[in-house]
Amino acid sequence: MVTPPRPVLDEVLDALAAAHEELVVLTCGRIHRELASYAHVDASALAEAVGRNLRTALTALRTSRVPDPEELSDAAQTAHERFLADIPVEEIVRGFRISIALIHERFVDLAISQQLSAAQSVAGVRVMWGVADAFTTRIITEYHDLEIDSALHDAQRRMAVVRDLLAGVPRRGMLEPRTEYAAIRCAVPEGAPAEQMRRHLQRSGSLPEARAHVVTDGTSCFGIVAARPADPGAPVGLGPFGPPDQLPVSDRTAKDALHLAHDLGRDGVQSIEDLGWRLALAARPDVRRHYAQRLLDPIVDQGRFGAEVLAAVDAWIRSGQSIPRTAERLVVHPNTVRYRLRRFEALTGADLADPDDVTGARCAIELGSPDAPSL
Repeated sequence: MVTPPRPVLDEVLDALAAAHEELVVLTCGRIHRELASYAHVDASALAEAVGRNLRTALTALRTSRVPDPEELSDAAQTAHERFLADIPVEEIVRGFRISIALIHERFVDLAISQQLSAAQSVAGVRVMWGVADAFTTRIITEYHDLEIDSALHDAQRRMAVVRDLLAGVPRRGMLEPRTEYAAIRCAVPEGAPAEQMRRHLQRSGSLPEARAHVVTDGTSCFGIVAARPADPGAPVGLGPFGPPDQLPVSDRTAKDALHLAHDLGRDGVQSIEDLGWRLALAARPDVRRHYAQRLLDPIVDQGRFGAEVLAAVDAWIRSGQSIPRTAERLVVHPNTVRYRLRRFEALTGADLADPDDVTGARCAIELGSPDAPSL
């Protein structure tokens, strides 16, 4: 009985498989010549990865089927190995393209020498480039997932370190012992890019010799700065600068400053220098409540006229207690100012000739009641 001849495609693929070691050596050599980033990749690990590529291509050619990217666990393994070696994903893809190109070249050479039909040759080439596309897709997807996992892990680690520093727990090498630092707190506005704000605060809060450390949990940014940061487009509470062991005190002030900035409707960086006496009084809700009940509530009960009275008192205080300047500021007659000031005294029992009552009025008007909703 005569044995039927083996299909030409089988002979081509067997010859391709027999060239395994040669193709691995050629591919590794070309990758090292063309991709400098692979210089520190372990030679045996690279050879194993190239061998996996060849086996994947051969399997696809024998079955005439392009694998789904999810099936390519070899690609996922390669992405993981190169990620750990700090190889950019673009370089990983280039490395695979070099590998598949050499396999493709050898397949075409064998197809010609073995007189493989044109239809089978074209089909084989299409399968190989399908494998290349699937492999590339899986590498990029896997690498992206690894980047996200790494970023989350790194962010969590940095957040734990910053929380420790703000709590007074020393972290060797994180802060310069002779540099003064301050704590910052910033609430991220809804819809704003938290990571962009974090980078802005960290960059502008750093010095050449002392790096800031700012983290975000998505709704707020907080951390340690070595310089007053630039306005990120949202309220920022800035504590006082001091040695690293004073960061817990600075952080308490930063929290108070941020809370007060929200109450006052202020944007930008707010510190003791910006908020002054208001920051001290904001920490005493009982005092604020007293002034609000005595000097604010009776006027607010007057409705629109009460608002005009409060505006007159506020303008009078801001104008250095000058009737003419207040009238000019409000664009009213001086007698109107006098009348509204007298009504304030009559309704509240305050004496605007008494500096204590003037201070109380300023506190009530600017800070309001601690029980009132924030702006």
